[in-house]
Amino acid sequence: MDVREIRQQIPVCQRMVYLNTGWSGPSPVSVVDAIKRRLDVEMIGGPASPDVAESGREVRTTARQAVAGLLNASPDEVCLTKNTTDGLNMVMNGLSWQPGDEIVSCDLEHSSVLVPSYFKQLRNGAALKVVHLESNEPRENILAKLEDALTERTRLVFLSHIEYSSGLRQPVEEIRRITRDRGIMMLLDGAQTAGHIRLDMKQIDCDFYSIPGQKWLLGSEGVGALYIRREMIPQVEPIAVSGGAVLPHDLPDQFEPNTDTMDKFNVSSSSAALQAGLEEAIRFIQNVGVDVIEQRNLDLASSLKGALADIPGVSVLSPMERDISSGLVSFSIDGVDPAEVVSYLWAEHRIAARRVAYPPGVRASLHFFNTEEEVEKLAAAVRQRAERP
Repeated sequence: MDVREIRQQIPVCQRMVYLNTGWSGPSPVSVVDAIKRRLDVEMIGGPASPDVAESGREVRTTARQAVAGLLNASPDEVCLTKNTTDGLNMVMNGLSWQPGDEIVSCDLEHSSVLVPSYFKQLRNGAALKVVHLESNEPRENILAKLEDALTERTRLVFLSHIEYSSGLRQPVEEIRRITRDRGIMMLLDGAQTAGHIRLDMKQIDCDFYSIPGQKWLLGSEGVGALYIRREMIPQVEPIAVSGGAVLPHDLPDQFEPNTDTMDKFNVSSSSAALQAGLEEAIRFIQNVGVDVIEQRNLDLASSLKGALADIPGVSVLSPMERDISSGLVSFSIDGVDPAEVVSYLWAEHRIAARRVAYPPGVRASLHFFNTEEEVEKLAAAVRQRAERP
């Protein structure tokens, strides 16, 4: 991997230390160019002229194929969405719920997991069970705690594959083995995974998986994707409906619901430009190699955690063990509000990071375009702030 050459393709790298990919990643020039080219096609050729409209459908098809390749899934198991939360809501609101159905999650979760679960409790009488996990909970403890939470009424385990708050990587394949034989569905939030770690839907064997385009894939805001295992597609009803929700027909009195294909989730028009950008972002990531990216991210994170752990008054909140770690590193400085630390890093060192609420801390997102020198710069800045009276 030629990191210097990669950084030349990502303009933000020449302006700051960008450590906020977990919120939204900086796009390479090629991704923005793909979006611009598509917009130019529509501007010059007319967005709804026959040729341009057909090419737009082709863009959507190839983008779905690109996502499927990234996930090791079939294109027939993928639909394009607006973002991760959009896909999660499609599943949560598309499944049928009965009073007393249990949803098991954990207290490290993002609101995109916990709030849709809460509303199933509020509106449908489902029971949300929130398991307490430490931000660096050992693998065996995670499995034991989740298994203890399961009952005969448990219908769904709903977790993030990588927890946004600390970068804890959930042992999803082992969790799936616990749930599969009990007939419990598994929905995974992949907001922090696509473009960050290797993904294989056949290996994970989950029922549902939702990803964004704008984070570790380095695409744009406004586009993402949802995977539904083929056997589960009929169980999820579209929560908003348009032409794709019915089978092909000639007259209105011939309507029949489309239950078996992901096309039922397509609602009206979508942005071919953003989809073209997503396809290019996936190509960019795959040209580098997801396996290579994953290992580099872990190397950078390990270096940062080691450096932060040596600073008096600084606590590393993320796991230290490599097998449950990721490129996300969270930390706190004794007696200093995390929001103040984030502001200090930006104002005095031009380092972009973010605050996380629980556990309270500062989160740095380390992606393959970041450098060892940037890790050292962040650690030095943190030491400087920790040493202030």
